[in-house]
Amino acid sequence: MIQPMTKYSFLVFHSDYRKFLLDLRRLGVVHVIEKEKEVTAEIRDKYEHIKDVESVMKFLAKREIERRDGDCSISGSEAFDIVKNAMADLEVKQQHLTTLKKEISLVEAWGDFSRETLTKLGENRIKLRFYSIAVKRFEEKWKYEYPIEVISHHAGQVYFVMVEKGYLTEEIPAEEMRPPERPISEIIAEKEETEKAIKLLHALFDKHAEESMLAIDRYFRQMVESVEFDSTIMHTRPEAEEKVMLLEGWVPQKLKADLDIYLEQHNYLYTEQRATKEDKVPVALSNKNFSKKFEMLGELYSLPKYGEMDLTPFFAPFYTIFFGFCLGDAGYGILMAIAALALKKKVPKELKQVMGLVFYLGLSTIFFGIVGGTFFGIPLYATSIPIYANMNEWLSGQGTDINNVLFYLSIGLGAIQILFGMVLKIINETRQFGWKLAIGTMGWFVLLVGSISVYSIGEFTAVESSSLTPVWYVLLGVSGSMILLLNNLTRNVFMNLGVGLWDSYNMVTGILGDLLSYIRLFALGISSAILGFVFNSLAVSMSGNIPVLSIIIMVIILVIGHSINLFMSGLGAFVHPMRLTFVEFYKNAGFSGGGKKYHPFKKLT
Repeated sequence: MIQPMTKYSFLVFHSDYRKFLLDLRRLGVVHVIEKEKEVTAEIRDKYEHIKDVESVMKFLAKREIERRDGDCSISGSEAFDIVKNAMADLEVKQQHLTTLKKEISLVEAWGDFSRETLTKLGENRIKLRFYSIAVKRFEEKWKYEYPIEVISHHAGQVYFVMVEKGYLTEEIPAEEMRPPERPISEIIAEKEETEKAIKLLHALFDKHAEESMLAIDRYFRQMVESVEFDSTIMHTRPEAEEKVMLLEGWVPQKLKADLDIYLEQHNYLYTEQRATKEDKVPVALSNKNFSKKFEMLGELYSLPKYGEMDLTPFFAPFYTIFFGFCLGDAGYGILMAIAALALKKKVPKELKQVMGLVFYLGLSTIFFGIVGGTFFGIPLYATSIPIYANMNEWLSGQGTDINNVLFYLSIGLGAIQILFGMVLKIINETRQFGWKLAIGTMGWFVLLVGSISVYSIGEFTAVESSSLTPVWYVLLGVSGSMILLLNNLTRNVFMNLGVGLWDSYNMVTGILGDLLSYIRLFALGISSAILGFVFNSLAVSMSGNIPVLSIIIMVIILVIGHSINLFMSGLGAFVHPMRLTFVEFYKNAGFSGGGKKYHPFKKLT
């Protein structure tokens, strides 16, 4: 659900304003309303600096070194400057190392030579010309016909030099090359020096990753506090010839008690106001336990607008079911659940919700793995396990199999989610605009649910289908009137008719496509099972017959193969249910989104 917000307007005497802001930041509950002002150059520079500090923190965090923050003997800003300069130096040296490696590849065929000797030869009008030619095209007689000396054979080429002494030697049918600028030993020495310098830089990074992360993080938070303080002042409006400062902000109702006590104690003048439809109110979600773990997924798309229904508690169960359906391997689910439980105590606080989410998704995967009969790629319905053998025999007797059941189950789950989304849309429209604007959606829900019900009665009961014809007429009449004529009671009937016809076209063409989209649940589950089975077959066929070695090879193939399958199938199981949520479910639930996240002005250090 979305937390109710209250709008505060504070009027503070200018001499008390700085202290007031410091106290407001300490309370940490007010989301400051931003005025449409151009950001100053000073604030822009601070934002750029914050990005630089954040990039340094991410760079050091990637080194994955155990931190000993108490050993840092310098400030966070000093550590940041050192690491940032070292990062720039590292980039230069890495580029230089790449250039040296290319130079070595060009020069290594010529080996070492003395610059002094070449200079003396030049003073005596002796010039060396450098050539290369494919080994197959080089002729040994050239050694006697021309003043040449073979230097080396390298990569299928012959490299040689021709000596000229004050006159032009007859041209040889080989490719003349640019003379090397310096000997290979000099380049290799420079390469080794560069590699040594890079190694020292990495040691420096490791040292600061171990000792300075806390100091740099504290410095980062100080910078964020500073820029937020400056931004708050920028969004303050001076009144009464700049004697009084006006600041406006939003506060969640459940957090306003401490703020009210503070304001009363210090006799600050303020007003409270409930949010209106015209206000751009920030959104703070307030879900508990199971649903809270899915808030991060909803935020990947968009937050709901203030006043709109928060769909997180409603898509969370479906997403969990769909993920398990897509991955559908009990073995993979067990691994996920165990990994989530093992890592939950070790990961940072902000990742604990992620581990909780992974645990629930793992449980869903176990369930659908049991239902679908897949355990690390082993098709359990093809084994002699009693419950699966009996179930397979029963399904065969019904003229079907588990894959056919899963196919129709995926479509059935899709139909349930679409209809559930329409119910939420009716509630959402009624809450936001009143029931008079929700009649059209009610009509579609009545038509779809009524059609399914009447068809099921005629198909699966003893009631004759022909006797249900009057019921069909009544259903079409009632739902058709709601869809075409009464969809919005604030408009005239002709406008409703035009809009109703257009909505009917969109609904008829869209709902079938939406329903068919859910077949991807079945397709992904099947592909995961097939890939697991293929890796099992490869492990058996490629392991050989050597007693101990064959087991080792089999285990290696199984571990690598199932790791690949778990990653690929897990990625698909993560993305495609999200797509079904954000496209099919959100559309049928009438979700508009576009909300801005509640970000209170608070102290970070």
